[in-house]
Amino acid sequence: MSRKNKNIFSFLSVFSAVKLFFLTLLLSSCAQVVAPGGGAKDKIAPKVLKFVPDSAQLSFNSRNILIEFDEYVTLKDLNNQLLISPPLSKTPDVTVKNKTLTIEFDKNETLKPNTTYCISFGNSVQDLNENNPIENFQYIFSTGTYIDSLELKGKVQNAFNQSTEKGILAMLYSDLSDSVVYKSQPDYFAKTDKDGNFKISNIKAGKYKLVAVKDVNNNYKYDGETEWIGFVNAPIDVSEKQNILIDLFQETAKKIFLKKYIHDSHGKVSFFFNQGSDSLRVQPINNDQKGVQEYLQFSENNDTLTYWIKNFQKDSLILQVSNGNKVLDTVSLKFITMEEALKSKRNPLKLRVLSSPNGNQSFDLGGELKLSFSNKLDEKSEYSQYVYTTISGATLKGDTITKQIPLIVSNSYVSIAKLGDSLYMELYDETKSYGIGDKMIANYVPMKEWKENTNYHLFIPPGTITDYFGLTNDSINIKFKTREEKYYGSVKLKLSLPEGRDYNYILQLQDESGDMIREVHVREAFQEIDCLFLAPKKYKLKLIKDLDLNYKWTSGSYLQKIQPEKVIYNSELINIRSNWDAELEWKISE
Repeated sequence: MSRKNKNIFSFLSVFSAVKLFFLTLLLSSCAQVVAPGGGAKDKIAPKVLKFVPDSAQLSFNSRNILIEFDEYVTLKDLNNQLLISPPLSKTPDVTVKNKTLTIEFDKNETLKPNTTYCISFGNSVQDLNENNPIENFQYIFSTGTYIDSLELKGKVQNAFNQSTEKGILAMLYSDLSDSVVYKSQPDYFAKTDKDGNFKISNIKAGKYKLVAVKDVNNNYKYDGETEWIGFVNAPIDVSEKQNILIDLFQETAKKIFLKKYIHDSHGKVSFFFNQGSDSLRVQPINNDQKGVQEYLQFSENNDTLTYWIKNFQKDSLILQVSNGNKVLDTVSLKFITMEEALKSKRNPLKLRVLSSPNGNQSFDLGGELKLSFSNKLDEKSEYSQYVYTTISGATLKGDTITKQIPLIVSNSYVSIAKLGDSLYMELYDETKSYGIGDKMIANYVPMKEWKENTNYHLFIPPGTITDYFGLTNDSINIKFKTREEKYYGSVKLKLSLPEGRDYNYILQLQDESGDMIREVHVREAFQEIDCLFLAPKKYKLKLIKDLDLNYKWTSGSYLQKIQPEKVIYNSELINIRSNWDAELEWKISE
């Protein structure tokens, strides 16, 4: 190769290398990820530059409203956050385009004369990029010559447990008739926050009916017992400064109906009703056989009824369900015979223990040894809610001492009848008597012969217990262990109530979650109550004014102007520690 050609080749090689270098550098810079420049994240909400018509406009007569912001905006969750008070017959069309929000009223909408309107967007108006909301954004106008400025504050709480809920309607009506809550939307309203608080603003001076409603279907009306309601008995003068507490409750249904029934075992049909009643009845209408026996078993609230029948030999069963003299329903079902039930692999007919003390858990020294069975038990006596039949034959072994013990048989339960003199006793209240462990007992009497930190073994021989159908138990062996006595604490309560009252009080000791631990019925103005064998944790006291003397909390009635029975909680939780006796005084004023 000539010298000249070598120089040309060298030049081309260098040129290609330089070209390749810059090409690589260019590709590398294109692929490199570089953090965007700029300052801190925008945390400023949009600002309004202009309202058309102006904010707080008087003699308002426009069909639409324009609101211009300083940046692009969007709407989030508008359906749940948009509130217009007083409510309109139709929700206006709210749209956003770039930096402008438009509110357009329906062409058939007629605004009330001399009325102040408040359109509240909540936190739904936000900037487009960072979603910074304008908190509690509102537009206010008046069809009259001034802006109404009165307001009403209050709180809505659950009447039974004093819990609060977001979104409950607090509504004001200038029409003071009782029927207005069913027929008309309110003149003014607001919704509660999560703490139950509400504030109704821009109200015209005057007296109003104040009602709170859990508005399930969002029609701004009360639709009866399917919804919850609370009310103030007397009209409210909004010119007077006040902070009102409203108790929210669900009215007792005017009609009782059967929700469903279940027949999945021989001789047993369970009926579930929308509410309880003492007059519920079930009877067969195709029974022409002799020797058929029936039994009705009610749940605690009388809203579930279990129908037991034996010696019925037909393939189908037709039952008439009634409340007093009123027939609620007629149920036809394919009857599960004894033979089918005994052969069933899925649900064989057998007397089984459903619940009993668990050997892996400590048994409370103040507890009741109680076994629950799958079938109604044969009480071997004519049924009475407060009469028990005693069966002997079980043995209880603890500390190497074995005792023959009798058992109490009642419905589907078996419990120990006596273990020392204080295990089973009766307290009489008018015509009723109650046993240990029953909610009606005035003082919780400990079972003296339970020994602390002791392993127990309960043995019930086969054939000891007979159920409704003549089936007997297999061998029952239950092992459990008692706690140490020093594990527990106690409360000595001195309760003072208003004197000169003829109604009953229901006192409940509850844990923090609201589960009832003990219940006492009190009729005296002053009473000392001992609550023994309490696990170390926090408790609260709840007091119910039992005005109708039915031994339970009773709801209210809007049309009858009956408030739900008053519930009072003590202000502080009671902290129970192990091996500690707490003393507490609680004085209730009017």
